Amino acid sequence: MPNDKPAFSTIQEVRKRRHAEVSAESAAKRKGRNAPRRDDVARIALFVTLTQYRGSNHDTARALIRKALMSLLTDAGYCPEEAGAVFDAMVQRVGSDLDSYFMKRGIGREIRNSWRARNGLDQILSAAEEE
Repeated sequence: MPNDKPAFSTIQEVRKRRHAEVSAESAAKRKGRNAPRRDDVARIALFVTLTQYRGSNHDTARALIRKALMSLLTDAGYCPEEAGAVFDAMVQRVGSDLDSYFMKRGIGREIRNSWRARNGLDQILSAAEEE
């Protein structure tokens, strides 16, 4: 009795192709509306969190933020020491990371400097610093 069903790998390939088509259509519509992706919102939320952490004069608030993030990362299976090291490094470079993200979005130096000024970070003074 011959098997008339397509091979499982063929079905997977059809699904992958259809998923890619739907994703491309969705991305094109989003770009047409100039709407942020979920990753864009998450990145900005991360910058806000890190900036608030970095700028806080309240040790209790800083400890609460760090503890919550470390707890979630540890629960997700990450090494606590490594998670802490990554977090600490991200706090130190939050300004340059956001500058890089803004540059990729084509946002000019004036707006980036305005953001930096509001958050107590040094201004970008030369084009050389942008590269």
